[in-house]
Amino acid sequence: MRNILQIGPTLILITAALPLVAKDSGTTKPLIAENPPIRVLIADSVSSICVTPQPAWRLTEPGGRVVADLPADIPTTIAVSQGILYFDADREKTQPPSLGPGPLILESLESSAVLGIRRVPYGVGWWWESAEDRIYSGRIEVRAGADDRLIVIGVLPLEEYLRGVVPSEIGTDSPHEALCAQAVAARSAAVLALTTKIYAGQHYDICSDVACQAFSGLTKANARTDAAVSATRGLVLMFEGRPVSAYYASNCGGHSEDIRHVWPDRADDRCYWNTARMDGDGSSTLDLTTEKGMRAWLTASPPVFCNPEFAQVSEWSKKNFRWTREVSADELTTLVEAQRKGLGRITAIRPLKRGPSGRLIEAEFVGEHGTLRLSPELAIRQVFKPPLKSAAFVVDTRGDAARPEVFVIRGAGWGHGVGMCQTGAIGMANAGRKHPEILRHYYPNATIERLY
Repeated sequence: MRNILQIGPTLILITAALPLVAKDSGTTKPLIAENPPIRVLIADSVSSICVTPQPAWRLTEPGGRVVADLPADIPTTIAVSQGILYFDADREKTQPPSLGPGPLILESLESSAVLGIRRVPYGVGWWWESAEDRIYSGRIEVRAGADDRLIVIGVLPLEEYLRGVVPSEIGTDSPHEALCAQAVAARSAAVLALTTKIYAGQHYDICSDVACQAFSGLTKANARTDAAVSATRGLVLMFEGRPVSAYYASNCGGHSEDIRHVWPDRADDRCYWNTARMDGDGSSTLDLTTEKGMRAWLTASPPVFCNPEFAQVSEWSKKNFRWTREVSADELTTLVEAQRKGLGRITAIRPLKRGPSGRLIEAEFVGEHGTLRLSPELAIRQVFKPPLKSAAFVVDTRGDAARPEVFVIRGAGWGHGVGMCQTGAIGMANAGRKHPEILRHYYPNATIERLY
């Protein structure tokens, strides 16, 4: 049974009551169980973790043998050395007990129990890489991995997992309807992970960083973000009978991008075909695929939902709609040299092809002795350290035009621009739009359907 929800001129299909089913050998079965468990990779780049239970937790082996009871508020370190796990619960022993390669399982009998883990890495391999203390619920599994690194996995129900994704991805101060839109998008990505194994590793279904979607346990969760998860329970985005890989990014700069220009290897994802559009109620009169159009766009203040001069958006997002970066010719030459040697001093950055959002999808770095041509947009951004916020930029220079001293880069947005603009979702919500309308705006080829 389907309900049709009308919001202004927009029609949204929402499946009600009955779960989605998938065909399997002549029979049908639910696409996914109600609120299924999901295994989340918490860390795999550290050789030890320090955990603090609240209240008491228990450390066991898979067969159920109790290794130790971990009292509340007492830190315990679990480490790996030469493929063997150790923990320091018995602090008077000079040699801590060894437990083989694992896994070790940390659990509590109390449903409200949490486990603190100190200095959990995040953004590994990215320019914002760091670590922070985090709080987790569910079950934690610890294994010895390669190169004396621990593999730390959280196992918890899907809806509980989303409590840790929504605030990590769109912030805790976002309006309710934007939080709801984020919850549906995040649930869609998680269900896709469970049903296709697109993000899976040997022991997990999905990672906890931006390569999948950010998850920080209960560290950032609050009543408002929890309410959004609860209000959208079981709702996902679907396209042609399959959960949508619901891409989203911080700020589209006023115009979304075609998936074929961002990820050529995902070009057959038809849910995103012909969805690049201005992030407002109208359409742009500028041709952003041209240099002239892009320059006019960057100096304009278009009526788009992610524009802080037009819409009410979060403070953290205001600096991303338009931005400027200056790079000296010497610095840029060094950066390009890391990509290809022998080009000599860089004298120009030449735009070769732009997508409908104005994002560069092919560019040429011109040196005194040769050129470096790069594509797609992320490869262009990653020449710079840290990478440029987006590839929606133009370049001016200072100094001799033939041998400039400084490259002045003026850009729009933060991220790839495919799917939902999180800043725009906030702007739409603050303008009174409900989450079905927000999702329809950013995923126009998808439908919202209830799995359970």
